[in-house]
Amino acid sequence: MALPFIAPIVIGAGVKLVDDLLGREREKRKRREAEQREEEARRELAKSQERENNLRALLEELGCNADEPEITDEVTLRAQESVGYVHKRKNIVFAGNVNVGKSSLVNALCGMRPADSGAAPVGSSQVTMNLGRYETPDHPRVVLFDTPGAGTQDVPAFRYYYDQKLYAFDLVVLVHDTTLTMSDIRLLQLCSYRKQPFLAVRTKADGHILNCARDLECGLEVARQVYLEQVRKDVQDSQGKITQKWPELAIKIQDHVVSATGIRNFLSDKPLSTGPAIACIDEQEFVTKLFHVEAPVAAVD
Repeated sequence: MALPFIAPIVIGAGVKLVDDLLGREREKRKRREAEQREEEARRELAKSQERENNLRALLEELGCNADEPEITDEVTLRAQESVGYVHKRKNIVFAGNVNVGKSSLVNALCGMRPADSGAAPVGSSQVTMNLGRYETPDHPRVVLFDTPGAGTQDVPAFRYYYDQKLYAFDLVVLVHDTTLTMSDIRLLQLCSYRKQPFLAVRTKADGHILNCARDLECGLEVARQVYLEQVRKDVQDSQGKITQKWPELAIKIQDHVVSATGIRNFLSDKPLSTGPAIACIDEQEFVTKLFHVEAPVAAVD
């Protein structure tokens, strides 16, 4: 007759067992979730430390170290006074190695030829020795500066950047005439790190196309295509190196392919030449970016 009392006891024990099992499962799940959060935090910390170490190594490669001077607003203002910065105008500086075509580019943008009075000196025997300032008649809100040619291959990016006072300008244009070197890339990365606008331009396209035609013994149309394919591959390879080695400062490279003749033709009122060697490539895009002014540029306070 005691059997009716046994059932509730058994059921109660079963419920308690189930509750215990569920409780243990909840505890296990909480521990797993806590362990997962800890593991994710460790991984994120490791990634953060790796990014910091990579950025520190990159800045060391750029020449940014404790021994170099700090570029403050006061330093920038003094540099602007030194270089002849024109306030409320877009001040553009052309930088790069010696004999890459900086002065020829500046002359073309100013509508001048090398023999004209006031033109930037060009040629192997007439290199720019001092910083030159040039007006652009059709773009009065823009001022161009031509820097002396420098052996940027042997000078750390920061030292070249600082010595040439590139930080004093509103836009840095890196000029080169062949493949992008690591020194070129580091200078662009330094501008990016300092949040300073920059452009890259590959000059002497007409000469390279003519040389390509002679070397390959082909027509200029074919030579033009071959040359542009080589440029695209070079930029792609450079982009891959940057992204792989310095993901923290993986700048996007757009190398504008131009010639001084192409720019002069584009800016002139004369009909553009259709010759494959001197027909415009990136001249229109480059000039548009260069002369675009959104608003008067303010001085450093």
